[in-house]
Amino acid sequence: MLISVRRILVAYIHALTDSPVQFGVFIMAAWFTSNGPAAYLTCTSMLFNPVQPCTTQVLGFIPVTVNLLHTLCHLNTGIIGLVAVLRRSSAITYALIGAAYYIAWGILGLVGGADIRYYMGVDAFGSWVHIVEGTVLVLLWAGDRFSRRHAAHPNTQGDPSPVVTLFQDGAPPPRMTTHGS
Repeated sequence: MLISVRRILVAYIHALTDSPVQFGVFIMAAWFTSNGPAAYLTCTSMLFNPVQPCTTQVLGFIPVTVNLLHTLCHLNTGIIGLVAVLRRSSAITYALIGAAYYIAWGILGLVGGADIRYYMGVDAFGSWVHIVEGTVLVLLWAGDRFSRRHAAHPNTQGDPSPVVTLFQDGAPPPRMTTHGS
């Protein structure tokens, strides 16, 4: 039993380290998933009143507002991400869709006003955090696109680097001379 669990864990670790986008999505998904239990610990009354938000101060000055809807959104997107890291194409898709989801959620929280934020279980600060989380996912997606494009076409003009051309023959660099000496 323990050997099969070990095999599964090792295969999972290998899968999430196959590419930078998979590892980045894993980090974000772990963050989202951890927000679920953490939110419950800060607001245990959410099981009895799922829409009522609770606000706590992290480190004494960072407001964190949650309710059951907010908690389940983070928990569900985190679990989906933990599965998506198994394949590079799934991680890329997750990064793009997750980015749209978190950015839209953040903008809705900012633009929608206090009534919308009440039902979403978020405050204005949390709305900005969601936009940042979405932006990180966009950067993971864009970084993967850039690295794949760069790997396919490392030098789009076909010319070697000027430094390579200068020393290609193995000859020493030309000597600098000054006029009048």
